[in-house]
Amino acid sequence: MAFVTDIRIEDNAVAAPATAQVMAQRLGSVLRSRYEGFIHKRECVHGQQDYEVKMASRALAAFTMYQLGSVDDKYAGESVCDSSQDGGIDGVAINHNEKVVVVVQSKFNQSGNGTWTRADFMCFKDACEKLQNERYELFDPILQDKSGEISAALGSFEYKFIFAMAHTGKKGAAEEILNDMQEWQRQLNAAAFTSEDEPKENWGFQVHLVSSEDMMYWLQNGSRNQIDLSGVELERYGFLNEPHQAFYGAVSGDQVAEWWGEHGTRLFTKNIRNMLGKTEVNEEIKKTAIDNPDMFWFYNNGITVLVSEAIAHRRNAAPNAERGVFDFKDVSVINGAQTVSSIGSCKEALGENIYRLKVPARFIVIDEDADNAKANAITKANNFQNRVLGRDFASQQSDQHRLARELVLEGYQYQLLRTDENYSQTNTKVVDLDEALNALACLSKNNTVVSTLKSNRGRFFENFEGSLYRAIFNPRVSGLKLINTVLHFRVIDRLIGNALLEIDKATQSRKHLIVTHGNRYYASVLLNQVGGLGNGSEIITPNETELSQWLNALIQRAEDYIEVNYPNAYPARFFANPAKIQELYDNV
Repeated sequence: MAFVTDIRIEDNAVAAPATAQVMAQRLGSVLRSRYEGFIHKRECVHGQQDYEVKMASRALAAFTMYQLGSVDDKYAGESVCDSSQDGGIDGVAINHNEKVVVVVQSKFNQSGNGTWTRADFMCFKDACEKLQNERYELFDPILQDKSGEISAALGSFEYKFIFAMAHTGKKGAAEEILNDMQEWQRQLNAAAFTSEDEPKENWGFQVHLVSSEDMMYWLQNGSRNQIDLSGVELERYGFLNEPHQAFYGAVSGDQVAEWWGEHGTRLFTKNIRNMLGKTEVNEEIKKTAIDNPDMFWFYNNGITVLVSEAIAHRRNAAPNAERGVFDFKDVSVINGAQTVSSIGSCKEALGENIYRLKVPARFIVIDEDADNAKANAITKANNFQNRVLGRDFASQQSDQHRLARELVLEGYQYQLLRTDENYSQTNTKVVDLDEALNALACLSKNNTVVSTLKSNRGRFFENFEGSLYRAIFNPRVSGLKLINTVLHFRVIDRLIGNALLEIDKATQSRKHLIVTHGNRYYASVLLNQVGGLGNGSEIITPNETELSQWLNALIQRAEDYIEVNYPNAYPARFFANPAKIQELYDNV
């Protein structure tokens, strides 16, 4: 990828090659023919003088989204939103599988030796900032139709945003412009509170500068080359032929570690959740692998892999063969990313024990080009069908059963198991586990707890003996405390919703974002202003008028503090940062 931080000033000083114009024209022609059928034709119809130039520019945007967003050609072409109403953005592609949003401005430079102007950059930067502030009305209808998806990505901490400027000119940009671009990247990192030692591939907001040279490299080599696995040994293997060809068995840990070492996260191209980094689940996988390798097969769910072709070695046909050897083409681990990455990362610690690890594995043959819908269905089902969350095991914990009994004494019901129906919306006397977590976590007024509630609530249920879970659910929490906290939390949550409705998103977009993402912080402060929630001897009726007054004042104080001290901070990241939450507790 063409990270703007990797580009040097001297890159742009080099004269364009003599073939630059021919290369640019060829790029335009190749990409236009590839994407023309998918791209809208508004303001760009056959026969008009600049049709080919406009369509080539739009095709550049599509190709950039295809490459950086790992989407297919059809989606990339349909995501082009270049028009007189585009607001400075020529395309937006959202890949929910890989958790990435690509925002593109493109320009077809016929001579092949041009470069970006400062006006081009400022226009794009301004447009991206408006997009971050969710000012969708300023953009083309194609982008507006994706507003819900973009808002969800902006509010998530898993998605990466790639802001890319792509053209068929020279590599890099003039010194002044390049400095501005690199400063913008620095500001984005600061606004997202990105750690200094975070690899650039993991930055939440990235700036890319794509040249003719980059595009030629992509076309010739591709950044999305398929992964083939040769000589995969499946122990005690079996197979199916209908409705899809599939092979199953156990693979040894050394093979899995080898895949990870050679291909890394590219193994998970189609995995909906990808790898989650250092979590307690991953640590448990590593612990089992290192301390009890012989039990790994019994404890682990295994991995599921989609492949486009499976080639069986001839020796598999030998009588009574229990070990099969296969070559698998175009592989993608669609379930088991945590298992693969965990085994790969503890290879050294395992030593010779890595050969004792046996990992359950399935290889399903799907020609995705021929049947993308079936591949997507299998991927989705493997990640969500009958999915068991850590939260589901909470219903087995003794403190949860104690709370359920205590709520019954007060005339309330504690809904521990997940259901499709939200009973608390239809019956105020029902409290569900997720509601209890929200309310008690906010009452804790602990910066780490509140920020985790915003960024990764699943972590509370990863370890029932861990500090996060025990900070919320422990013997000190009584049924009465839970009821009172939830009753007040419900009112506060509704008041926050009402406050959002009164904020004009078009003229006060920044405030709207602060109130949206600051909801758990506001709740934590207000719950701690109510007397008796933690130790009351009876049910306390929420004083809605008082809570409303407190909330309005708190919203204003918090907004003033953030605007003075962190005017460029992105609110979603701000309220997921424990240090910033504590700063608000101390100063607001």
